[in-house]
Amino acid sequence: MNEDTEKKPEESRSAASNLPAKVEEDLASEEDELNRGSEMPFLDHLEELRRRILWSLGTVFIGIIVGFYLNSRYDLLEFIAQPVKPYLGGGKLLIIKPTEGFMIALKISFAFGVLAASPVIIYQMWAFVAPALLKKERRVIFPLLFASIFMFVLGAVMAYYITLPLGMNFFSKFQFASTEFMLTASSYLSIATQLVLFTGVVFELPIVIMMLARLGIISPDFLRKKRRHAILTIFIVCMVVTPPDPGSMILVAVPMVGLYELSVWIAMVVARKREKELDV
Repeated sequence: MNEDTEKKPEESRSAASNLPAKVEEDLASEEDELNRGSEMPFLDHLEELRRRILWSLGTVFIGIIVGFYLNSRYDLLEFIAQPVKPYLGGGKLLIIKPTEGFMIALKISFAFGVLAASPVIIYQMWAFVAPALLKKERRVIFPLLFASIFMFVLGAVMAYYITLPLGMNFFSKFQFASTEFMLTASSYLSIATQLVLFTGVVFELPIVIMMLARLGIISPDFLRKKRRHAILTIFIVCMVVTPPDPGSMILVAVPMVGLYELSVWIAMVVARKREKELDV
């Protein structure tokens, strides 16, 4: 009898300590059930999607107009061309076609419009998807959304200030006595855009690994076993995408390897947390 009376207070204490967590889970499940019960019909989903897309396109259009005005007033190409200007003989990019200047202005204005409208686009995407997600899923995806934006910007800044100048320096040295290093505005804009976008996307690797580990698709053991294959693939991709000099390839490949190792650690932490949640 004494043993039973001693066990009952302990059981009551443990039940009381688990009560807030259970109440929170019950509330979350009730909220999810209410969301499922209030699902819109298919046509209403299409109408909602159309409205979100129109808002995004309208914001991009306004951003393009603002970008075209700023480009004509302040010459945004001057800022974009900073990494290559020290290696140009005349200090300027060339325009060799009558329509090239206008097309470049449109490309720069479009890029500015998309960048300026990106917060609105991301919000419209989130507002459309969020009601269909469970509360736990929203808690995971919402912080990762901002983290992915930060990582993309970090990669783009690294490409603009480090990788692109080194690549232009490498190309400018492969000249002959009878030639002079000259670069058209269109070709430079194409190279700079590809390199900046590629580096920005590569920096999303830890975020992608975190999501896959959270969903249980990738495990830390799998990433450790495939480490050598991943490093080899990274160097091959960097050799193809970056300018063909060892400096640029190493400057992009080394951060990618570091991001892969960071992804392994993130996957390990996420896997442990997921195992604890499943045990509970």
